[in-house]
Amino acid sequence: MRRYLVFTYYANRPLGGFHDFMDSFSSEEEALDNLLDEPGRYFQIVDRNTMEIVRQGLTRFRHYDPAAFRRVRSRSDLSE
Repeated sequence: MRRYLVFTYYANRPLGGFHDFMDSFSSEEEALDNLLDEPGRYFQIVDRNTMEIVRQGLTRFRHYDPAAFRRVRSRSDLSE
């Protein structure tokens, strides 16, 4: 089994544990590239060595950096 474990499930319908397991990959990038772009499908990438979640979210936004998102209160905030 490779280093990064990928779990995937539809919103509000996780089966739990290895029922949601998709596959294992050598890198995070390889894992992200193998996710299907389906609305309402979530993913979690777990480092097998530490058993910590290293990446998670909706598969549709898998290539976006969550730190890059920010809250916008008004249209004028968009120009900043």
